[in-house]
Amino acid sequence: MSSNLTTPTSPPPPVPPDSALDAAGGVRTLHRSPSRTLRGGAEAADSSAAMHSGSLSQTLSAMSLAASGLALGGGVSGGAVDDEALSAMASAAAAAAKAGVRNTAAKRGSRGAGEYASRPHTNASASVAPPLPPTMAGFPLHVSTRSVPTATVARGVSAGGTYVERRAPTPAMYWARMRTWGARPPPMRSQSLNVVGNNIYVFGGWNNTECYNDVYVLDTETMFWSRMATSGDAVPPCRAHTATAVGHRLFVFGGGDGTQYFSDLYVLDTRSYVWTRARVVGAGPSARRTHTCFHYGGFVYLFGGGDGHRALNDLWRVRTEPDATGAFVWEEVDTRGGRPFPRGYHSSTLVGNQVVVFGGSDGHECFGDTSLLNLDTMEWTHIAIDPPLTRLAHSATLVGMYLFVVCGHDGADYANHVLMLKLDTLRWETRAIYGSAPMPRGYHACALLDGRLWVHGGYNGQEVFDDMYTLELSSYAYLPQVPEFAIGCHR
Repeated sequence: MSSNLTTPTSPPPPVPPDSALDAAGGVRTLHRSPSRTLRGGAEAADSSAAMHSGSLSQTLSAMSLAASGLALGGGVSGGAVDDEALSAMASAAAAAAKAGVRNTAAKRGSRGAGEYASRPHTNASASVAPPLPPTMAGFPLHVSTRSVPTATVARGVSAGGTYVERRAPTPAMYWARMRTWGARPPPMRSQSLNVVGNNIYVFGGWNNTECYNDVYVLDTETMFWSRMATSGDAVPPCRAHTATAVGHRLFVFGGGDGTQYFSDLYVLDTRSYVWTRARVVGAGPSARRTHTCFHYGGFVYLFGGGDGHRALNDLWRVRTEPDATGAFVWEEVDTRGGRPFPRGYHSSTLVGNQVVVFGGSDGHECFGDTSLLNLDTMEWTHIAIDPPLTRLAHSATLVGMYLFVVCGHDGADYANHVLMLKLDTLRWETRAIYGSAPMPRGYHACALLDGRLWVHGGYNGQEVFDDMYTLELSSYAYLPQVPEFAIGCHR
C-alpha cells in the first residue's frame, strides 16, 4: 500500500536532540511512509502514564473497588492490601495472561500508540471485554512476604527509593529495575549495548555535555559492572554509532561528537580488550551517525543514518574478515524494489534472511512504515501495517516470531510502551505487563539475554538515565523456540 504525505509549508520543528539528520527543508512528497509530523512538543517532559494494557472479564469489575486506593504505576501503596482479594486478582490475572490478549483488526484507525496500547483486546471469539478502570490497569504492590503460588515476585524501586515486592501472574511479563554493583556507567544516551556470552558490553554514549569512549561490561550472573582497561588504537569518544557483535569481536562504525561525524571502522576484541582501527581499502560509507548495522552471511551491513546535512538511505557492507593483505573492503549494495525513505533513528532487525526496517525520522517527520529487505535477492518489500504506529529512537528486538518495540518517541512524546509486532500476521499486539516500568524514554539501548530484555540508559527530554531495567519475558521466553516461519505467512 502506498500513501502520499506532504510536509507542512511552515518551518518544521526540530527532531529531539542528537539529530544527525538536518534534512533540507521545503515541501516534498513522501512515498510508502505513513508518518506523523514532528510537533513542537518533542522536547516536552515525558508522559507520566505507563502503558495500560490487559483484558479481564467483566466479573473482575468489582475487584477494582478493592484496589482503588492502591498505587499501581510505580509508587508505594497508600493503603493495606487485602491478601484474599490479592489472591483472587492474581488467579484471575494469571488466567487472563495465560489466555493472552491480542489486538483485533476491528475499529482500527490512525490512533496514537498510547491510545492503541491502552485498549484491551482479546483473541477469544466472544465480544471484546470493556476497558478496565484505571485502578485495574496495573497490579498492586505487595509488601508482605506471604507467598502466592500463582505469582512471580518482581522487585522494583518505589518513589522513595525503597525496594518493594510486586506479584505478577506466572505466565505474565513484568518489569524490574536491576540492582547492580561495581563501576556503573554514568548517565548516558545514544550508546551501544551488545551481548557476548553472558556479558553485556556498553560503549560510547553521551550525557548531553560530553561523549564517552569507555567500555563497560556487566556480568549478568553477578550483576557486577566493570570499566575495562583497553589498549591498542585510540577510539574517539562518540555517540549514535553502531556496535555489531560478531563472535567475540565488536565492529564499531561511525557516530560523532558535537559537530564531528566519523566514518572509521574499529574492532574490539572482547577477549584481550585490544582496539584495532581497521585498514580500509577503497571507498566506504560517508561519515554519519544514527544509522543501523547488522551481521549476516559473513558481512556487517549498514543502512541509513544522517551526515548532518541530510538523511541517508544507502546500503553498504563489509566482510568481517580482512583480505589477504589484512585490509577490509566496503562495497555499496545495489537493491531492487525501491529503498525506504532516507532516515535515521530507525531500527533494523535481522529475521532469518530478511531485515525489518521500522520507523525512524528524516529530521522532519516521525515514520511509522515497515520495509523488508531480502538479503539473498537484495529486493525491498514495503508492507502496510494497520495502524501505522510511529516511532523513532526506539529499540526493536526479535523474540521468536515477535518484534518487541520498546520505548522511543512517537513524534509527540516519549513512551515506555512495549509493542509487539507479530511477524507471521504483521499485526500489532499488546500484552498485560506488570512490575515497575521504566520512565518514558528514547535513545536507550536494549538486548535479549537469558529470557529477558535488558534496557539501559536513555533520555526523556529532561533527564539522561543511568538505570538498567529488565523485561522478564516469563512464558514468552520460549518464543525463540518456535519453528521457522515466513514473515506475513498468515496475513
